[in-house]
Amino acid sequence: MFIEVLDVFGTIAFAISGALKGLKYHLDILGVVILGIITAIGGGILRDVLLNEIPAAFLNERALYFSIIASLLTYILANKMKEFVYVVKTFDAIGLAVFTIIGCKKGLNKDLGILSVTIMGTLTGIAGGVIRDMLVKEIPFILREEIYAFFCIMGGMTYWILFKYSILREQYIINFLILFIFFGRMLSIKYNLHLPNKKKYIE
Repeated sequence: MFIEVLDVFGTIAFAISGALKGLKYHLDILGVVILGIITAIGGGILRDVLLNEIPAAFLNERALYFSIIASLLTYILANKMKEFVYVVKTFDAIGLAVFTIIGCKKGLNKDLGILSVTIMGTLTGIAGGVIRDMLVKEIPFILREEIYAFFCIMGGMTYWILFKYSILREQYIINFLILFIFFGRMLSIKYNLHLPNKKKYIE
């Protein structure tokens, strides 16, 4: 039940993130809704395909309905949202945290190892946002200077270790890591933290 609530919350957060990105580029209502849906369910679809499963979003259309409703409401209430960039990043961070842990849990249920669980969590968290950014011709967050996937990777590895060795109850692990990923992501935005990169172009 707790995971289902998180799934709904993450779906809505990512759908809002995608819809806001569509509004930023002045897409029409259909474009905004499509971008919201893709952002919300893209990562889960990719994860399930890799796990050789029919995507959960197709077996239970609840995520599609929530994505559509959240995207439409975002479109309607768009004039009340002044700081598009910050709002997009905030909802993106919420969805990132929630979906990363959901992906890790699904990988762990398949009895995967620490790296595979981390990959499942990271893909679930970032793939929808990557597709969203590519559709509006932006370089995806994960490829830019900002720390993005780093918190997914750390969260996924920590989840596997804490759960596998029964260090904490699962719900405590989930709550802690969602907060860790969310606040880590928001702090990296606030203080412009990023991984090392080459500023100077090298031919």
